[in-house]
Amino acid sequence: GVEAATAALDEGRTVIDVRTVEEYDAGHIDGAERIGLADSDFAERIAALDPAYTYVVYCRSGNRSAQAASVMTGAGLDVIDGGAMTDMVEAGWPAA
Repeated sequence: GVEAATAALDEGRTVIDVRTVEEYDAGHIDGAERIGLADSDFAERIAALDPAYTYVVYCRSGNRSAQAASVMTGAGLDVIDGGAMTDMVEAGWPAA
C-alpha cells in the first residue's frame, strides 16, 4: 500500500507496472517499465532483470502486484509490493 510505495520512493527503486498494455496506456507511473503479469513472457522478462537493482511493482488494485512480487522474490530479486497505482501516486510517485 501507500507505506510500501513511500518506502520504495525514498529508496529510489526501479518501477515495474504489471498491468495490461491497455491499462498502462491509460496512465502509469512515470518511468515505469511494463512487464504484464498475464503476458506469456512474464517469467522470462523477470529472469532477465538485473539482481543488482531494487524494484517496486504495482497494478490496478494490488492483487497482481502481490503475485508479481512473490514471483520476483522467488527469482532472487529485491522487490517491494507498491500495491495499487493510486497507492503509488498517493506516496508521491509522478504519473504519466
